[in-house]
Amino acid sequence: MQCVICCRNRTVLLASFTLFVLLFTYVIYPWFYYAWIWRNSDINHLDFPIASKSNGTLATVPRIIHQTWRDADKIPIDWQQASNSCRSLHPNYQYRLWSDKSARLLIAKEFPCLLSTFDEYPYDIQRADVIRLVVLYVYGGIYLDLDIICLKPLDKLLTFKFILPKTMPVGLSNDFILAEPKNPFLLQVLNDLPKFSRNYWTKYSTVMFSTGPMFLTHEASYYPNRSSINILSQELYGKYIFNSSLALFQHLKASSWHGNDAAFAKWIYRRRTLLFIVLTALFVIINSIIYSIQYRHTLRNVLKKIPSLIKSISNRQSLRYEKIHSNAVFI
Repeated sequence: MQCVICCRNRTVLLASFTLFVLLFTYVIYPWFYYAWIWRNSDINHLDFPIASKSNGTLATVPRIIHQTWRDADKIPIDWQQASNSCRSLHPNYQYRLWSDKSARLLIAKEFPCLLSTFDEYPYDIQRADVIRLVVLYVYGGIYLDLDIICLKPLDKLLTFKFILPKTMPVGLSNDFILAEPKNPFLLQVLNDLPKFSRNYWTKYSTVMFSTGPMFLTHEASYYPNRSSINILSQELYGKYIFNSSLALFQHLKASSWHGNDAAFAKWIYRRRTLLFIVLTALFVIINSIIYSIQYRHTLRNVLKKIPSLIKSISNRQSLRYEKIHSNAVFI
């Protein structure tokens, strides 16, 4: 009986672990699968003429730089300097700084169906994510986060219709976006915003999966004409490869909206290999301890039964002897 219970407990433990792995895989794997699609880069060098690419296509992106901040009069000094670096390198570009108020008016005019979703977002960064998408769809141009320093002119990028940068560890980022006006991919993204407007347990995951980089990566992976999305390599992006001679940008990496959950997620990622080994070892150790306890318990019960078993055998032998003896006397 104890052996049966022991086997059942081990089966339940193994089944629980398997179920956990399957659920984790079901929830996490699709996102990382689609993020992994973008591991390669389309744009590695910018050695073509400014007016056209090798196929002779003329630039379709207007010379407009868009940036956002909730209050134009309260931009941090470091970010003002970063913004000025981009404006000084592009004197013939129009510059537009969008506040929450001005952007909301634009959304009310161009996408009134998004207004309730926009207003219901719990975090300002979600609204900032949406603003950049709307202004690029309506006007086209280049969006840059305020913590990005421009190192080189971006004129050669204007020959592409849509660009997102490749980020780490996988997927696409949204701190730099280049788009032609009325880009069809942006229209798909804007139409899907209400569907992904939900709570994902923490601020970091909610932002990332509802309006941020993972949301954009998911949308790009599902987009039918995926080849029309150009990916800026990390060498040109300059965020994760330092001192690259090809880098167009330098990133201050402000991450002003990140909280403790983001720091915890990054801590886990940096130590992912070690954590995997530790968790695997813990599972093996715990399973071994449970098995050992159950085995000892079973063995103890068996040992306790040995005297009674011996006594039972002895009694049977005695009865058998008495029976044989009585038969002999009777004869």
